[in-house]
Amino acid sequence: MIIKFCSAQYADCQKYHELADRLGDRLPAAASVAATWIEPAAGETRPSHAPAFGLFCFGIATALFALKQLPVPQPGIHLLSMLMIAASLGQIVAGLTALRINPLRAVAFTGFGLFWLSVLAVELLPAAGFGKLPGPLPQGGYFAMWGLFGLILAQGADSLSRPCRVVFSLLAPFLLLLALAHFTGSIALQHTAATLGFTCSLPGLYFGLREGWSELLGLLTPGRSHHPQRVR
Repeated sequence: MIIKFCSAQYADCQKYHELADRLGDRLPAAASVAATWIEPAAGETRPSHAPAFGLFCFGIATALFALKQLPVPQPGIHLLSMLMIAASLGQIVAGLTALRINPLRAVAFTGFGLFWLSVLAVELLPAAGFGKLPGPLPQGGYFAMWGLFGLILAQGADSLSRPCRVVFSLLAPFLLLLALAHFTGSIALQHTAATLGFTCSLPGLYFGLREGWSELLGLLTPGRSHHPQRVR
């Protein structure tokens, strides 16, 4: 404790001043180096950007898929495929990064990253003419299964942050409503589910953009801290 205190706050250390008076110019160079070194507190770790990045990629994938269900101008299938693949891989990377830190978050990001890849292969590409589109019952059952999975993840109050719980709490009714729309063939229900899905994407996009903006400010003004409370 004394060594840590004297190395970090040498100006207040009596022994340091005694040695400085005794040695004069022969004061070891390590003393001046120690003045600039402060040992981090025990247990302190560098905050991870993976949760915000994973939520941002999740928001992109969800927004793209939700907009695909609405009667609005659509991007080309090639651009949509590239964006969906990039967002899905981003979620998978964020999930693998969190594997040892937060297993539930790792399951959530990795699972839904694979889910968006499967949606691209099962629904979006066949709807554009690349492959055969499954029937309404298999599609509805698939979305219902993942909606229940999202509902289970939303209950992880102790392992997921509030933004993650909000996102998965909105995702579950989005997928369940979409499943019901496939079962009934209701266009109005499909549009309602898509609107809810787009709303679900907004928290992820917001927290991801906020984190990126904070990092940009930190690079431009390195002497100041611009980090808000991080998504854990």
